[in-house]
Amino acid sequence: MMRHPRMDDFFCRFLVAEAGVAVVNVDYLVAPRVRYPVAHEQVHDVLAWLTRHAGEWGLDAGSISIGGFSGGGNLAASACLQTRDRGTASPRLQLLGVPSLDVAGDVHAKPSTVSDPMVGPGLLRLVRATYFRDASRRAEPYASPLLADSVAGLPPAVVYTAERDSLRAEGDAYAGRLDAEGLLVEHRVVPGRDHYFLDGDDPGQARPLLDALAAHVRAALRGGDDR
Repeated sequence: MMRHPRMDDFFCRFLVAEAGVAVVNVDYLVAPRVRYPVAHEQVHDVLAWLTRHAGEWGLDAGSISIGGFSGGGNLAASACLQTRDRGTASPRLQLLGVPSLDVAGDVHAKPSTVSDPMVGPGLLRLVRATYFRDASRRAEPYASPLLADSVAGLPPAVVYTAERDSLRAEGDAYAGRLDAEGLLVEHRVVPGRDHYFLDGDDPGQARPLLDALAAHVRAALRGGDDR
């Protein structure tokens, strides 16, 4: 529902500086102008297009990674499923930060340890009523990646969830499924934080997380451990 790509501009610039990569910050249409699966297909199409045209930009098609936070994590995970199923791209890595991975389950079954969570039942209902409006499609794996029949063949993944986030359980569960397939690079639960963990009163906590994410990107592009 929210369209403001520049909110992640700082993270994109950080990866450029610290991981030595080119970053494409993907824009997409939002509800109520469009409904599912428009944004999901747009993100897939950008990933597929970059794979086909990487050489025109001086990029390596075999080194493309994808990631996102919150709803962006949903879109990134969905794009990886779509490219696997359609054979349109083979991302090297997926970075999923506090991802929304199940839009079909009971909104009241997503508890938080705080009384007024950033993502509560009201917001979840609003997202579903606007973008995921067709209830019969919410359990599709491209909408709810956690519900995919199989995660085999997906890119290796870094999954960061937050201790107090109401979406933590689905992120933890997806990390577990990826781990069972040998695809989990790291799963980290950020202590003491709600849905977002790169802001707040403790910059000493955010910087190490940013450094770790950049290190994972560097390592993935080098095909091994970051040293």
